[in-house]
Amino acid sequence: MLLSALCVFSFASSAQTDSTDHNLLVKEVIVQGSATKSNGLEIKQNDNAQLLIDKLLEGVNGVTLIKRGNYAQEPIVRGLNPAQINTTIDGMHVFGACTGHMDPISSYVEPNNLKSIQLNLGPNNEQIGASIGGGFNFKLAKPTLNASRFISGSVGTGFETNSSAYRFLGALQLSKKRWAIRVNSIYRKAENYKAAGGREIQFSQYEKWNLGINSLFAINNYHFISADYLQDDGSNIGYPALRMDVSYANAKIGSLSHLYKRSGKTIYRWETKVYYNLIDHAMDDTKRPPETIAMHMDMPGTSNTMGFYSNASLRLGKKHFVKIKANAYLNDLHAEMTMYPNVGAEMFLLTIPDARRILAGIDFSDKILWTKKFKLSVGARYDYVRASIITNDGRKTLTSIYSKDLTKQRNLFNAFVQGEYQLSKKTSISGGVAKAMRAPTLQENYGFYLFNQLDNYDYIGNPDLKTEESWNVNVGGSYQTKKIVLNTKVFAYLFDNYIAGVKLDTYSAISNGAKGVKQYSNLSSAIITGFEVGLKAKLSKNLLFSTSNAFSYGEDMNHHALPRIPPLKSVNTLAYNIKGYQMQIKYTTAMAQNHINFEAYGERETREFNVFDASVGKTFIVKKYSYAFNVALNNIFDTPYYEHLDVLKINRQGRSLLMHFTFTF
Repeated sequence: MLLSALCVFSFASSAQTDSTDHNLLVKEVIVQGSATKSNGLEIKQNDNAQLLIDKLLEGVNGVTLIKRGNYAQEPIVRGLNPAQINTTIDGMHVFGACTGHMDPISSYVEPNNLKSIQLNLGPNNEQIGASIGGGFNFKLAKPTLNASRFISGSVGTGFETNSSAYRFLGALQLSKKRWAIRVNSIYRKAENYKAAGGREIQFSQYEKWNLGINSLFAINNYHFISADYLQDDGSNIGYPALRMDVSYANAKIGSLSHLYKRSGKTIYRWETKVYYNLIDHAMDDTKRPPETIAMHMDMPGTSNTMGFYSNASLRLGKKHFVKIKANAYLNDLHAEMTMYPNVGAEMFLLTIPDARRILAGIDFSDKILWTKKFKLSVGARYDYVRASIITNDGRKTLTSIYSKDLTKQRNLFNAFVQGEYQLSKKTSISGGVAKAMRAPTLQENYGFYLFNQLDNYDYIGNPDLKTEESWNVNVGGSYQTKKIVLNTKVFAYLFDNYIAGVKLDTYSAISNGAKGVKQYSNLSSAIITGFEVGLKAKLSKNLLFSTSNAFSYGEDMNHHALPRIPPLKSVNTLAYNIKGYQMQIKYTTAMAQNHINFEAYGERETREFNVFDASVGKTFIVKKYSYAFNVALNNIFDTPYYEHLDVLKINRQGRSLLMHFTFTF
């Protein structure tokens, strides 16, 4: 915590090296491999393939998770809500089908089928679609052509004492000179978890199965065809912080792409992909005790998306690295609710009344190596967005709240300028500004009585919403030696037409126990600002210390707190490597969050917490085969705690012992 206070006055840069230059606004987390380089320090990696994706995301500086149960936590960045960031899988737009945000896109991928997680922190040369705060891109692992072995792969298993959770996973690759295929799968099952003191958290169980198939074919040395398929089937998923559970949450995601790459040419990389995905999701309450249910109901929903993108990378001389991108998608969203009263006929309601969004966009960016010390990155993006209701039943549903034309068309413009200057061999500074715009989501436009557990209100959409806009500003710097890497960054998002729920006194709630009805509306202005500090220090040959610290602060035009703004959080790790044994102690702490607005958003104050974890791992190499063992003890002192964004402030897991084993051949 003291480190955060001392470092906030210095500048930051979250630079990530790519094939041509520093990508100034992109963070990337490698999730597989034996070792990677991060800012010049070698970091031996644990067996990440068995972790839940949530565990990887919570370790990224500036990322906070909204927890509703023991599964499918929803990531947000710097206090920006999920509608303000994009989430893609290998560049493909995917949209959840649940009106209660029970199925964030991150829940449909597994570390076992990922190469890396890319986090874009605003409009930049890696953005995939218009957004306020950038977003996540989950890059799928690809097979390797002409690998040293024709057949290779891995199998593993793991067990967690808290929730009696177990998992089985495997991956298999076949590789020849001109073709390769990779198949991976994982099965997970968990019972109710226990909070500190052994208190069982009811309805926190889950079960899922995930499959990934990736194929690659080389037409020649420069042209490649790949086909990818990802399937994720979840069932019997409990959500203790919500009124309903999930009977099934299924995703089917497929794509076909062509890649051209040839170093030394003007166009050195060009990828084009077509894709389709289907999300099928159903909420129900059949496993809840009847005495706790005022009225039985079920709430299925589907999301269908088809799209394409084409990205070309050009090198124009020695100083210009240009990217040109075009993409488009069509997303259909449907959600319904059927209520079964004890007396009388059942009641049916369309909660997302057959809404459709069509988007087509193009963007251009240029990395300019102005001098050996000064680098500049500029870019702009244009999007055309059309939202509509595509069925008569859907249009009839919304006539009770809106009588005008439901079809809405928008033009979005995003642009950025980002620079970096090398003060010395060890020190650099950076800064930038971006203009960001986003269209309202289909839920914000057309939602019909969507219950929000956070503030206990039903929400209705607003087709007259204005485009949300923001000026994004960041200033940063870095200091790097062979033993120390220090990065800090200060940022601000200055909003116009910020979208939030506003109470409607003339409407009555439908959901049992709801306080009333809110409608998505535009606030004239709002601001989110904060800082991030990261430090890695090589204390000795085998001892590495790292710390990540993040803080956000948000308020509207009346100086009232914005919702879902996490407090100052610090994650500190001490890693020791001796004779191949990798030992790690992690200390996570967060300050209390007292800057809240209960009246407007239903948020309550959150107390501070301190949690300690420890782990040890060892990989044995026997005749070119590896055997990896990992043991971790989480929440060592069985501390009762929850984070500010956790719905209903239900305590997280108490003490838990985890054991992993992976065999690689």
